[in-house]
Amino acid sequence: MKKKLLIALVALLSVGVSLYAASAEELYQKFSDAADSGDVALAIDTYNDLQERTDKDLQKAQRSYEKALAAGNMQRAWDARDSYRSILRYSMSEEDTDALLAAILKEDEATAAEHAKWLYSNSSYYYPTLTYEWKSSSDTFSYSYSRSVTVEPGTSITLPGPDDIGIDSSMAGVLVGWGVTPDEVTYSAGETISAPLTSQTLYAIWKSEVRFTDSVTGVESVIDDVASGDSVTVPQLTAPDSSYVFAGWEDESTGVYLAPDDTEYALEGNGAVFKALWKKVDISALEGKHYDASALPVNTQAELSFTVSNAGTEDLRSLSVDIEGSDGLTVLTGSGRISFIRDGSSITMTGLKVVATESGEHAITVTITDRDGDVWEKSFTVSAE
Repeated sequence: MKKKLLIALVALLSVGVSLYAASAEELYQKFSDAADSGDVALAIDTYNDLQERTDKDLQKAQRSYEKALAAGNMQRAWDARDSYRSILRYSMSEEDTDALLAAILKEDEATAAEHAKWLYSNSSYYYPTLTYEWKSSSDTFSYSYSRSVTVEPGTSITLPGPDDIGIDSSMAGVLVGWGVTPDEVTYSAGETISAPLTSQTLYAIWKSEVRFTDSVTGVESVIDDVASGDSVTVPQLTAPDSSYVFAGWEDESTGVYLAPDDTEYALEGNGAVFKALWKKVDISALEGKHYDASALPVNTQAELSFTVSNAGTEDLRSLSVDIEGSDGLTVLTGSGRISFIRDGSSITMTGLKVVATESGEHAITVTITDRDGDVWEKSFTVSAE
């Protein structure tokens, strides 16, 4: 019996010691010592315990303040407020952060990335930034700009490409990549990398070249080692299907346009990035407003709608819309014009009014013609009963 009692007393004593060791002050000191000694795992475990302890202490201090205030005991309320403020001191300092980061950077890559993410979430002093700097100059102009982003370390970041930097390609040339030094490419333009664990600066690197890219056919042609006035061959493209119409090439940074039948281009300045322009119209989603398009009532006016989408890479302008019905279906209204549809955008055409004079299936044909005379056509089937 005495032996059991002794064991129980030892257990209670151990619990008491554990509770004492779990105080915020003791935990903070333990964390700080672990950070100084480079013991990352212990520092993280201890700080997580500290956060749990301070969350409870802060909640208690807040409740004590509210209760004392409600009871009119101002002295007790002030004491609770002071206690709340003192608990806030047990957060990670800048010195703790620097010591912990130095230890993390010595770990293997996978472990360091995991611990750096934890540090990013728990320290207000750890915010690694990635800074982009781009500079370009000549006898006639000088351009300099920088931009910084702060993200969780290890997060995937897509570096800016030629389309993301609004600099005249004829002046600066073509952005070919980013370097940790200003004179050598470390990463390609548009490459996806992991956010660094420490703040870094990447320098834009330019090159004199002419680039032709096409997102539709996948064609990419790069002509380097060129100078102003040099003539380059313009790639000839074949449409992937009859719904596409090739509309030429455009350098968006300068506005230089090459017509579909241009075969040569004389470089103006230091470089150019041309994108292929394709026109394509999709006509879809014929729907009834009050009646289902598959069950129109005979000899009754019915309103329908459809969608016109610009599925190409070139803006569409001055489109005429013509609608015809087959025998037994009269189109009253619906034809008209569309002034502009940006690439990737759609417009729902309403106001199409028809009358089915006979039961059965009928065709509605929508024809779109652009300002250049290019035509797209789509037929829909409706039923009347």
